[in-house]
Amino acid sequence: MPLPVLAMMLCTFCIGTAESVIAGILPGIAQDVGVSLTAVGLLITVYAAAVVLVGPLVTAATATLRRTTLLPAMMGVFVMGNTLAASAPGFGWLLVGRVVSAVVHSTLIAAFVAAARDTAPPDRRAAYGAKVTLGIGLSSVAGVPAGTLIGNAFGWRATFWALAAVSLAATALLTRFPAPESPRGTAKPAGRRRFVLPGPMLLVAAVITLGTAGVFALYTYASPYLTQSAGFGSGSVTVLLLLYGLGGIVGNTAGGRAADRFPSAAVPATLGAAAAGLLLLALPPGNRWAVAGVFCLLGTAYFATIPALNNAIVSAAGPSSSTMALTVNNSAFCVGIALGSWLGGLLLARGNTLPTVAAAGAASTAAALLLALLHTRLRKAPPGPALPATGASHDTGTGTTVAGSGVPR
Repeated sequence: MPLPVLAMMLCTFCIGTAESVIAGILPGIAQDVGVSLTAVGLLITVYAAAVVLVGPLVTAATATLRRTTLLPAMMGVFVMGNTLAASAPGFGWLLVGRVVSAVVHSTLIAAFVAAARDTAPPDRRAAYGAKVTLGIGLSSVAGVPAGTLIGNAFGWRATFWALAAVSLAATALLTRFPAPESPRGTAKPAGRRRFVLPGPMLLVAAVITLGTAGVFALYTYASPYLTQSAGFGSGSVTVLLLLYGLGGIVGNTAGGRAADRFPSAAVPATLGAAAAGLLLLALPPGNRWAVAGVFCLLGTAYFATIPALNNAIVSAAGPSSSTMALTVNNSAFCVGIALGSWLGGLLLARGNTLPTVAAAGAASTAAALLLALLHTRLRKAPPGPALPATGASHDTGTGTTVAGSGVPR
């Protein structure tokens, strides 16, 4: 693995850990700062909202910066956010620290994936992007459990101090082995070009949201599903979740390779596998080890969708807008996670069973599959007759036609 790609993967490991580790230390935070668990839950909600709403704006505002300046600076902001959280005198400052970390989340991941793709040979771009997002999978397997153990042993502040220290080390490595600049050169000043979400890109974003929602409708409630429906003991749940994460690492790597070799088929194939896994988990539980196997394969299928969908949304947006496309991509994943968790909770609150939640997840992922097939068909359709320009402006530097008003790129 090239050292710049390794440095970026370590950075995404830190980002993924920071995003998710909070769930494991919520009770300690609530007790220490004297607020309810419901209030502390805002640390998750506000973080996600900042990622979704602010991320594209930060990407647009920093589009003219060189990667050698942008990425270490934003990692510096991320380190500062975790330092603020670790030293927060009260809940308000802790919330501020989380927001500071969140505002650079989408831009960092998008820029890392885009840089890794630019590093790669033309036939391995999705695979190199998957090497960077592998850091997020590793955060689920190693970062979050380690952060939770540190928090339980030494207090929740120690978790944030450890995150700040590891993130600072990753930033130093990134500075020593910088990400490559875009081969297309630096971005043009704001106002020369405008970015809008093209129809195909919105379609891929909808695929990402529905597919992710389907998986997280069940995954959010994986622990009660495995104990109440499948009959596992509580001690087995941790092992099964670890195996789910390990399956995700395999899926992330395989999905990247598939996206390079079979770009049109990778998204439908991976989404189809995820939908099939959810459907099998919706059936009346039989052999619990068979359920465990399908659950772990679901992790493989879901993580395989990530590099495939990264590739699809970059292709839909065009190479000149890859970083913004990947930022929208990350926001769509976050919306999907929130939507899936809400859907699963709503069904359970209305008296439905956990296998019913899995069935609803399968339906959502199947809907994403249908949209993905529609997107593939539209891409293969022959272009219509050329229309005269009506108010569109042309970027003579790239030959890209940009129409309408939108976020400055």
